[in-house]
Amino acid sequence: MLSVHLILAGLAMVFVAGLVRGFTGFGMGIVAIPFLSLIISPTDAVVIVLLLQVFVTLSNLPASWKLCHWSLVNKLTIGSIVATPVGSWALLYLPASAIRICIAVIVLATAVTLSAGFRLKMIPSNKHVLGFGLASGILNGVAGMSGPPVVAFFLASPLSVPVARASMIVFFMISSVLALIPLAVFGKMHLWSLGASVASLPVVLLGSAFGTKLYLTSHEGHFRFVSIGLLVLAALLAGLRAFGSFAV
Repeated sequence: MLSVHLILAGLAMVFVAGLVRGFTGFGMGIVAIPFLSLIISPTDAVVIVLLLQVFVTLSNLPASWKLCHWSLVNKLTIGSIVATPVGSWALLYLPASAIRICIAVIVLATAVTLSAGFRLKMIPSNKHVLGFGLASGILNGVAGMSGPPVVAFFLASPLSVPVARASMIVFFMISSVLALIPLAVFGKMHLWSLGASVASLPVVLLGSAFGTKLYLTSHEGHFRFVSIGLLVLAALLAGLRAFGSFAV
């Protein structure tokens, strides 16, 4: 049984994760899972965060639903679904540490490029959009990190910030639901993790509400700065996991 101090620490972390997600439209997993994994099992941490991601999105889905660029989200989702098994295969047959280092370098290079102001002048062709979805799926299979390619795509796109943010919110809700299905099938979703997600939902909703309020009163530059910062954090976490594997 968790102590009161650990429970409060976990709630504080999911509040911060909700705040980040409310501001950017993504990032709950990047922020919450590494820290929750320090006090509960990694599997339970993943399940709780995925459930919270779905619950929080449902609370403000109508607004995101209207703004979402559905054509892009559908193509990205299809690519991610198709390529996730490829990433899982790569994880089984290729050195995991080397793969994660490559991911860290690519994501970090992407963040640096975006921070330099790189933007696409027009929405890419269907095959290029699908390519970003495939990259998302491969990273999801290899490292459980589907976000960076999709985030990079929307940050570089000519779409307005509200449309890009809404599209990311919808994409990550869909990907969370798809990720929960195999966890449920293979018995990784326990009553405890479901109860923990429901119990912490008010805290996450509060954080998300604050994050959304900050987003509505902030400049586009702030949105890009925080989003790129989360990509850097994702790269660092991938690198730490890789070096941790080498150490083992």
